[in-house]
Amino acid sequence: MHTSMTMIIIFIFTPEVWGTVSDWLIILLTSIGAFLVYLTLKSQKEVQKSQNELFRIESTRFEESLKPILKYVAHIDMFKPSDKQKHILTIEVTNIKDFAALEISKIVDNHENIQQILIPTGFSSIRNHLSKGDDPLLFHFLIEGEISTVTFSLTYQDIAGTKYKQAIFCYCDNQGIEMNPFLPEKLIIEGL
Repeated sequence: MHTSMTMIIIFIFTPEVWGTVSDWLIILLTSIGAFLVYLTLKSQKEVQKSQNELFRIESTRFEESLKPILKYVAHIDMFKPSDKQKHILTIEVTNIKDFAALEISKIVDNHENIQQILIPTGFSSIRNHLSKGDDPLLFHFLIEGEISTVTFSLTYQDIAGTKYKQAIFCYCDNQGIEMNPFLPEKLIIEGL
């Protein structure tokens, strides 16, 4: 029995069958090294994901810092038409942010009783940019009747060339004027 036990032990620990201790150490160290490389790559992937998120946040913060903020104020008594059944609604647009709004254009929705009119009041009537502290841009609407809604939208861009569109809803009646500007939406330009 002792011989068979010795044969089994020799068979179990025979280097030709199982390899030497150094072979096992190489396998063990290679496995540990592969596991550590896996952990390193996983950590680098998480760091890259965090850096991408931080870059996105900083890009958004930078864009928002350059975006002009336009303020709208409406007046019904700035100009008086000769026809007593009509009113001229004037909307003043100012920029309250340090960076200019450029290439300002207007798209006015058509209504039966509202007509956009041009009343020249100097250079500010024809300019298409607005900086903080500039004279306001004036938009005039001829209104027939007592109660009217005026909707229009402005498109403009910031100094980095990002284009925005902002819709404005104005309700005007004998009680007063209510201005409701929508949040500016960023325009996506095809091909960029």
